[in-house]
Amino acid sequence: MSEVLVKVDRKGRIVIPAGIRRELGIRNLVKVRVGGGVVTLEPLEDPLRSLEKLVVKGTRDVEREMRGLRRAAEREAFKEVSATDSV
Repeated sequence: MSEVLVKVDRKGRIVIPAGIRRELGIRNLVKVRVGGGVVTLEPLEDPLRSLEKLVVKGTRDVEREMRGLRRAAEREAFKEVSATDSV
C-alpha cells in the first residue's frame, strides 16, 4: 500500500501524484466513497472508451452500430441505477 502526504488547496482540491495515477490507471473518472472517516478513490473507465470497444472497425452499417451502442449504454445506466438503489 502506497502512502503519501498531499496538501488540500483553498478550493478543497488535492493532486494525486502522477506515479500513483499511473499505478492505478486513473485517467479522468474516479468514484469517491466516504465512510468511517475515510475517503476511498476507485478508478473508473470512461464510459465512451467502454463503448468504443464495442464498435467493430470498418463496419458500414452505422445505424445498426448506433442502435447497439445505445442499447449497451442503456444497460450500463440501468446497472448503475440498480446498484445504487440496492444500497
